[in-house]
Parts: sequence; C-alpha cells; structure tokens
Amino acid sequence: MDPTFLHESHATRASLLMRLKSDASAREMAWSEFEHRYAPMIAGFARKMGARPHDVGDLVQDVLLGFYAAQPRFCYDPSKGRFRGYLKTCTWRALRDRFGKTMQLNGRPLDAIDPADHAVEAAWNDVWETEKLQRAKEIVRERCLADESRVRTYRAFEMYVLQEQPAEQVALELGLSVDSVHQARHRIIKALREVMHEFEESE
Repeated sequence: MDPTFLHESHATRASLLMRLKSDASAREMAWSEFEHRYAPMIAGFARKMGARPHDVGDLVQDVLLGFYAAQPRFCYDPSKGRFRGYLKTCTWRALRDRFGKTMQLNGRPLDAIDPADHAVEAAWNDVWETEKLQRAKEIVRERCLADESRVRTYRAFEMYVLQEQPAEQVALELGLSVDSVHQARHRIIKALREVMHEFEESE
C-alpha cells in the first residue's frame, strides 16, 4: 500500500479508545477525534430510524455523553465483538430511551424491538458503510491535494467519476489524454479500497 494515502490521525479503534483514558491534553484530542469519527454515524442512524432533524443532535449528545460516563469502566476487548456492534447497541439504547414509545420501525415501537433485529442491523450497517466511504474519500482527497504530483490525478477522478463529465471533456480541460483520465479513475478507486481496507481491519 502507498503510505502517502494513509491519514496520519487514522488510528485503530483500540488505540483511540486507549487514548480516551490518557492525560488531559491527549484525552481532549482523542475525544475530539472520537466525536468527529462517530457522531455522523450516530446521526445518520437516528435519521434512518425516523428521528426528526431537531432531535438528532440531542440523540448524538445522549450517546456521546453516555459513552463518556462509561469510559472509565469500559475496556475494549476485540475478542468479544467489534466496536461497531458495541456502538450500535449504545445508539439503539439511546434511541429507545428517548423515543421508545413514540417512534416506530416497521409498525412496531422501538422499545419492543431487539437491537439484533434484521431491520436494525441493516440500517446500522448501511449508515456505517456510507460514512466509512465518505471518510475514505476525504482522506484520499486530502492526501492527493497535498501532493503536487497527484493533484491532476484527483481532479480528473473528481470531474470524471464524481461530477460525471465525459472523459474527453475532462482530458481537454486538464491537458491529459483520455487514457490518463481512465487511469486516474483506476488509481483513486484503488486508493479508496486500500483506505477502506485499513478501516475494516480496525473495526
């Protein structure tokens, strides 16, 4: 894997969770990273479950504050399951506690649904994978734009893949061959897959 595509602050779940217990300065940075990494997933899941826009922020704070309160006693043990599953359970409980009798999923109130229910699992996994891909895009974009030799490669990918412009038009605007535009697509997709793989290994 090309190390220039790795984000310096990308840490495994275990190391991030350990830093949440460190000294004040490191702990503050770790909590900021934790919120940046997981708040969008919590919010996305809440919206998918039917939370109203003005309730989503409160739900995110419920989960983060609950995790903050439990952190001194929490010991991450990967052998007992992935962190994504633990966070899903925490988020589901917060949803159930706040909206259990008023919010429904497939015609059933939340407080009557097990967090292992297929519909809950499917919704959580969809949000998790979507947010993971978005974060991978941000990392790859950041690394490419910081490296002058890769700026045009990323720009070609952005125009051709994300903006869906014709390869011929992209090539003309960027001063590239059409083949180079296709190669840019291949290289950035490969970089995205590598970053996604890094995420999967640390879940």
